[in-house]
Amino acid sequence: MRIRRTFTKDFKREVVEAVVSGQVRQLEMSRKYGISPVVISRWKNEYQQGKFFENNDPDTTRLEIKLRELERLVGELTVENRTLKKIIELVEPQKKASNRY
Repeated sequence: MRIRRTFTKDFKREVVEAVVSGQVRQLEMSRKYGISPVVISRWKNEYQQGKFFENNDPDTTRLEIKLRELERLVGELTVENRTLKKIIELVEPQKKASNRY
């Protein structure tokens, strides 16, 4: 018989934010802490509803979640932008060399 474990809101929020931010995959967190992926999915839904925040104002909670999503997107776009700039730096000399002939 399994013992039912309880987790604090802070722990749940930490796990969900790591998954939502893209730092760690949900399956990795599940294995790391021995938590079912279904439980983490439920926590994600609760997180998006703002249940893990002290402030119970739904508008503020929604804005905080949106802010985190946008910060994650900015990070992804920054990495993509840097990658594309490096590719351009590598291609430009080759392009100039081929135009000489």
